[in-house]
Amino acid sequence: MTIQTGAALPPLSLPLVGGGIFTLNAPPPQSFTLLVFYRGLHCKRCPGQLAAFQALLPEFDALGARVIAVSSDDAARAAQSAKDWHIDRLPIAYDFPLAAAADWGLYISPGAKPGDPARFTEPAFFAVDRAGKLDSAAINTGPRLRVSAADALDHVRDRLKGGE
Repeated sequence: MTIQTGAALPPLSLPLVGGGIFTLNAPPPQSFTLLVFYRGLHCKRCPGQLAAFQALLPEFDALGARVIAVSSDDAARAAQSAKDWHIDRLPIAYDFPLAAAADWGLYISPGAKPGDPARFTEPAFFAVDRAGKLDSAAINTGPRLRVSAADALDHVRDRLKGGE
């Protein structure tokens, strides 16, 4: 399924590493919610991407944007990712149900080596406006060509100024 720009997104409520629940648009952010879907603990490229978003959190916060990392990993794997990758400020949501991937237009891949999960979502990025509608998205079929934290920050700045 493809979600069109301006359309409402499917409901999303997931547990967070360290406790609590992330629910999309409850309460709504001042400007945007940025969902950074990552492959999981087994991914070699994910630590760098999440670390870059974490490093820019003060700038996102200043713009009223919240950033959430999301994976289909279970609680133990998500907590291990946070620990091993030194992600201590970027919220990490886990247990994203693979059955919901089609509703979000996400690609699912099979694990390729021992230690990989049997199936997991490929990277994706969603900028969600404060009304819960899709502003923009980048959905990957594999581990490369991800949205960078700097590009996401530029996007939020541009949109808040009324640009493209």
